[in-house]
Amino acid sequence: MDKPSSLQEIKEHVDGLRIIDTHEHLAQEHERIGHDVDVLSTFFSHYASSDLLSAGIPEKDLSTIRDGSKPLKERWALFEPWWEKIRNTGYARALEIAARDLYGVDGINSATYRQLSQRMQEKNIEGLYRWVLKERSGIDISINNVNVEKMDTAFFAPVWSFSEYVLIKERSDLETLGRRVGVRIHTLKSLESAMKAEFDRQQDRIVGVKIALAYNRSIYFEKTSYSEAEEAFNEIYRVRSFRWMDLPGGSKQVPNAVNFETLRPLQDYLVHKIIEEAERRRLPIQIHTGIQEGNENIVSHSNPIHLVNLFMEYADARFDLFHGGWPYCGELGSLAKNFPNVYIDMCWMHIISPSKSRTALTDWLDEVPASKIMGFGGDYLFVEGAYGHSVMARENIARVLASKVDDGTYTPEQAKKYATWLLRENPRRLFFPDGIRP
Repeated sequence: MDKPSSLQEIKEHVDGLRIIDTHEHLAQEHERIGHDVDVLSTFFSHYASSDLLSAGIPEKDLSTIRDGSKPLKERWALFEPWWEKIRNTGYARALEIAARDLYGVDGINSATYRQLSQRMQEKNIEGLYRWVLKERSGIDISINNVNVEKMDTAFFAPVWSFSEYVLIKERSDLETLGRRVGVRIHTLKSLESAMKAEFDRQQDRIVGVKIALAYNRSIYFEKTSYSEAEEAFNEIYRVRSFRWMDLPGGSKQVPNAVNFETLRPLQDYLVHKIIEEAERRRLPIQIHTGIQEGNENIVSHSNPIHLVNLFMEYADARFDLFHGGWPYCGELGSLAKNFPNVYIDMCWMHIISPSKSRTALTDWLDEVPASKIMGFGGDYLFVEGAYGHSVMARENIARVLASKVDDGTYTPEQAKKYATWLLRENPRRLFFPDGIRP
């Protein structure tokens, strides 16, 4: 007789874990509950909307579907044919899990969308985040990248993105940044000083820094000299052509932006400076690798192989590489195996492709020290998505570990230990070595 599967035993352990969520984009609760919600305007504000566009929906129709000021019945009639085209995807699966588990309806369909929207609105009150994140998702803390200055530390620990420094392209960017930090920025030296002062201000608040430049350019950041970066910076103040900028109550003339390629040496220089500061302060560095959200991106820009020069130069830095590098999962596995300072983060990954996530995790557990894999980050704009993703992540991790018990690779005790590492202990050690805040 065949030995019974270990899945139930492992799944019970995984489902009972309190977990650490390595990445979110969630607004604060008061911001969420300050707006009306419904299934279309909320659930299709993120991720699944990209599948709709991939399926061919016209952008104007998607905009109408997400417009909560228009009658829900009319929007559903426009939406339903497209929903059937994408309902097979991981993005859609996460939403239907949330609809069933949180709001007690049988998926998202013509018989449930009105009731689902009504129940979402009824729950859209103070206490929503505690209910969804703490009680239903079992998330003790989420590392968040939104509204760092006013973040509710009962739910979130912040990371800081320095994109406003790295992606400056015109004089108005420098003026806006200067007003925010309280200095006038006319030189590369003053920009660099402002960035270091930002690190000082955020030091006791943040648990890491984030680099998400894969949405703008290749993540190969060349080693450039101060003089090369300064020359690029100075181009911003050499511009003598202008355009009109719309402002509240009117408009004004402002200098044009500098060509992106001209500014690349400045961007590269600043990224290296960010990593230097993070390394010195022992702050982990989260970097977007792999597929970008949205449509018609250049995915090859974000192959994690582009980052090797950083891993080699900044040996004491700790690099938390996002999204499993999907679809470059094999490349990321080789990097995490070779470099002590490279960690794998599966945030977003389970909903991109549940099956490929299981395959990748199966391979990584054969290749990479289990202490270097982060098993879950919701990476959503709305809490229901984080919940649905957490269910899928737990299921994936349980299935992979149970398969390794069934084939004799692990004992049940080892599988449970590794589950705890992936979902809690590994991110705790990387981001909260002194204990979870608060």
